Amino acid sequence: MSVFSPSEPNASTSGASPKGERIPSNLRQSACERLVSGPNRAQAARNLIGSAAAHGIDLDLLWGVIDRSQPDHPRIRQACLAVLGEGGTAMLFHSSPESSRWLGPKSAQRDEISAALRACLMGLKSASAHARLAQCLIEPKHTWAPEVFLGAGMIFVGELAYMRQRITPAPRAHIPEPDWPEEISVRPIRSLNADDPHSDRAALIQALELSYIDTLDCPELCGMRSMDDVVDSHIATGVFNPRYWLLIELNAQPVGCCLLTHCPSNSSIELVYLGIGAPARGLGLGRTVLGYGTERMRHLEAQEVTCAVDTRNAPAMRIYESLGYARFDSRLGFVASLGS
Repeated sequence: MSVFSPSEPNASTSGASPKGERIPSNLRQSACERLVSGPNRAQAARNLIGSAAAHGIDLDLLWGVIDRSQPDHPRIRQACLAVLGEGGTAMLFHSSPESSRWLGPKSAQRDEISAALRACLMGLKSASAHARLAQCLIEPKHTWAPEVFLGAGMIFVGELAYMRQRITPAPRAHIPEPDWPEEISVRPIRSLNADDPHSDRAALIQALELSYIDTLDCPELCGMRSMDDVVDSHIATGVFNPRYWLLIELNAQPVGCCLLTHCPSNSSIELVYLGIGAPARGLGLGRTVLGYGTERMRHLEAQEVTCAVDTRNAPAMRIYESLGYARFDSRLGFVASLGS
């Protein structure tokens, strides 16, 4: 990575291309003030710094563009924070262009944000953070962002529609199994522990891999992480319970899955993943297995079932809408591989 020397002027005032660098500890407050919003950003930044460790946030993973025009008082112009998660994934949080005389034209600010992102991605690749994929989800109203992320070397993986179905909790009861198509069976995952002789981890990976073939759901992501990383990231969502993860089999061979997780912190159930391989497509399984899986969780404290789906995946959108799901938000997804 390129860095400023203390004698260098601020790139935005010198006309030079902005360069990013890792944020030193003495400038974390300034960097966090660029990442937060609200009427008292200084206090919000202190709150972020104070609670970072408790939330698994490593503030060593802060990069940005620094104004060194006053050597005794350097300030952060733009910042990017990487937050590591399970499954080798890093979520990126970044500053945004602002109307500010000090920060200058928004076009220059966009270049600086892109430089901060590039420095962050390069730093994650060379660090011992073990992240293999970086991602960022942005609101569509931030029309300035796509150019910035693409300029930083990330790729667009689609617009994600966030959908939800309102549900009413019901007492625990026996849920009759649907009349599945011939030679199709659906059962709960037994275990995902590789050391367990009854583990279904290999079967789940086989089902996932088959469902990825010709997928319409963020196909750009295929192959960017190992399947074990994918499984681990799914497990990390909500409170994992294998009995709510359903494996779809055709002639006793895995062909798909429906992964539902309870998220008690927001009284919801999240559809982590629903995918069916080509041999079992066109049988109406998606709608039936999702409805069945949801009914099996109605006894939990949850007011809604939520999911995120690529808006290009028209068949999936139709399934969710037919079950009463409605769109309530959306994000644009950008990712970058951190592999060699």
